[in-house]
Amino acid sequence: MSQIKIGMVGGGAIARAHVLAYSSVPILHDLQVKPVLSNLAEANVDLAIQAASKLGFENHTADWRTLTSSSDIDLVDIVAPTYLHAEVAIDAAEHGKAILCEKPIATTAADAKKMYEAASRAGVVNGVGFNYRRLSAILLAKKLITEGALGKITQFRTNFLEDWASNPKMAFTWRYKKITAGGGALADLGSHIIDVSRFLMGEIKSVCGMQETFIENRKLPNDRSKSEQVDVDDYTTALVRFANGVPGTIETSWATVGRKVALQIEVNGSEGSVYYNFENPNDLHYYSGADPNDRQGHRTIIMGTAHPYGTSFTFPATGSGAGFQDSINNEIYEVVNAVMKRSSLAPSFYDGWKVNQVIEAIQESSSKKKWVDLE
Repeated sequence: MSQIKIGMVGGGAIARAHVLAYSSVPILHDLQVKPVLSNLAEANVDLAIQAASKLGFENHTADWRTLTSSSDIDLVDIVAPTYLHAEVAIDAAEHGKAILCEKPIATTAADAKKMYEAASRAGVVNGVGFNYRRLSAILLAKKLITEGALGKITQFRTNFLEDWASNPKMAFTWRYKKITAGGGALADLGSHIIDVSRFLMGEIKSVCGMQETFIENRKLPNDRSKSEQVDVDDYTTALVRFANGVPGTIETSWATVGRKVALQIEVNGSEGSVYYNFENPNDLHYYSGADPNDRQGHRTIIMGTAHPYGTSFTFPATGSGAGFQDSINNEIYEVVNAVMKRSSLAPSFYDGWKVNQVIEAIQESSSKKKWVDLE
């Protein structure tokens, strides 16, 4: 393949990040294929024209089926609201298209399973936008765990805290309704750290969750005199136990004042530990119990060319910095590479389905005030 023609469903902020990545990956990576921004679908013609023009797509449409059924599209990139994911993805799979879908892949685990099964039947490349597992530091943490540098793992902690939804004047959107979003902070932000948890530690066996909604009503965007009830969480915390027996915690909030993109991970073992905070995305903190007593403490490992994806940094020198867009660039590189080679991809719809199962188990646990086991 000399070209991979992209059909994108949705034209919001994540669409912009994906487009930047499609433009960058042939330069940052040694790819023998060129992604082409072929067609963009939006909710109506005006939005489609505006988004296609801004993002540089050749064509636009108000009907996403134009993309999924077109013989001229190789990859369908779904960056639309969550409640649209399943229908678009299943139709794309049935038309033989490779698919990249934003997280969470569906509003329910049942729909996520249908997406996984449809992609499996069709044998198409499928991936989920869990971009944080594409960070160099997270991949190095995975390597240290796998190689046994931390010894026997004893504890795991992760949280993802932001504050953009702490403002009670923020208008009501589809994100604040379970039927359209699948959940609140747990689905939106928590899906990322559930994926990273599975990536680093394996499957989650059981959960015990607690959820809170701080702002129970929000004004409608087009009529500020009216309000809509919020039925999703602003905050969720959960005790978890992994299939390997390791205990841990998962915490997420989009209403924690002062936290911007505080995605934090700590893994403790019998011989060492690692700690990461995305607010300092280029640093991984590693502690080795083998260090002499007078030199013990977490050392900061700064990401560079020696680390995964390090040579794709815009300026590939140690300490030059990597951030959110780098994680998207790495994600899109892997997707394009898989489409080009017609190879498997991870995280896949299977991983998306498993994350949705954990989300629902935590929601059930919070509602019933009890531990819930996963299948």
